[in-house]
Amino acid sequence: MRPLTLALIAFTASPAMVVAENPVDNPPYSVDTEATATAETQDEACNRAFDLAREDALNQIDQRFDTGEEEPMHRVELHSREDIRLGEVDEGFECRVIGQWVAIPTGVTVEETDDSSLYGGIETIRGKYQADCISEDNGAACRRQIEREAAADLKDDLIHELDLNAGDIELVADGFEGSQSYRYKGRDLTLTMDGTFYYRIEEPGPAARMARAPKPSGTEGEISVKSEQDKKDHFTDNLDFTVFYNWDGNDSAAGDELALSTNRWGVGLWVNNRFGFSAFWGQERAGIADSNGDVHLASDRYDVQGIGIGYRVFENRAVTLENMVHFVDAEPYSTQLNPGCSGCTPREYDADDYYQASINLKTNTEGLNIGWQLTWKLRDDLSQYDSLSGGWYLELQF
Repeated sequence: MRPLTLALIAFTASPAMVVAENPVDNPPYSVDTEATATAETQDEACNRAFDLAREDALNQIDQRFDTGEEEPMHRVELHSREDIRLGEVDEGFECRVIGQWVAIPTGVTVEETDDSSLYGGIETIRGKYQADCISEDNGAACRRQIEREAAADLKDDLIHELDLNAGDIELVADGFEGSQSYRYKGRDLTLTMDGTFYYRIEEPGPAARMARAPKPSGTEGEISVKSEQDKKDHFTDNLDFTVFYNWDGNDSAAGDELALSTNRWGVGLWVNNRFGFSAFWGQERAGIADSNGDVHLASDRYDVQGIGIGYRVFENRAVTLENMVHFVDAEPYSTQLNPGCSGCTPREYDADDYYQASINLKTNTEGLNIGWQLTWKLRDDLSQYDSLSGGWYLELQF
């Protein structure tokens, strides 16, 4: 399985600040507004709702700070924004936006909180993150990795805004609101989370406080650490080893046609659950069909071996369709076919090399698989020849 990887697409974080209620005695003054809007797309609905919430906030702030002056005596800052996607409605899509707006009178400086006042509070970061992981745990590993990455981004913002050290605070995930999409590719899963991540600020443990790591610089590169389990999973998911057995008892054909029956053992190697290589060895036996279509086989067999390439049509891990082309090498062999059946014409048979094409509908899980394989033995040196046959296919996949 592919190692866990993340891609940050976009984000905005809410600043940490003291918000007071009285614009005169203890500035700044905050206003919480909420608006809901509908539009043809979800994104447009959220944008419209945001505009309505902003207009409401500006009206409230203007009324509170109305001094009769032509120029405003305050500035307005957006403190936080929460988008709640309400989904489809009759008119299109609906969205609710909750915003907190801060009005700061001209000349007033907003003081940031100290370290101790942060503990127990909730901070948010909004963004769109992606992670790759295995699908067996329903995306839990992807979500944990995304939450760690979002926490790292939020912590970096808080460190720079509040002039902290990395060891001053610890962020604990406290929920998520937004959209999540899951894309499966075999046993791999890509999870995308687009929305608001909530984190509770806690005091770090003794080890973290003692470390007091320096603030990260913008020039530091990212370090990716892969565990031995990650490497193993990546290897086993991208490479499938198979051991198989195919029994193709071609026991029916048109009257007086020559038919070949086979039984073969083989090994295969598949890359990314798509492209494959296989080799087999086994035996073939020739026969002639009587007037009822029943094939009468010769008593002796001859050895064959083959090598080929293939392609899996379906990418999933439940059922797949394998298309293969092999070159079959037959040992020198010759016999007189004379089964003495009704409608059977005796003839000389010589083994020869040929190409074969096969289609195999099979289960595609780790462990034991079963399938039914159709094979076309493409020999142009035989007349009255039944080239198409089918048989059972058993496989162990690792």
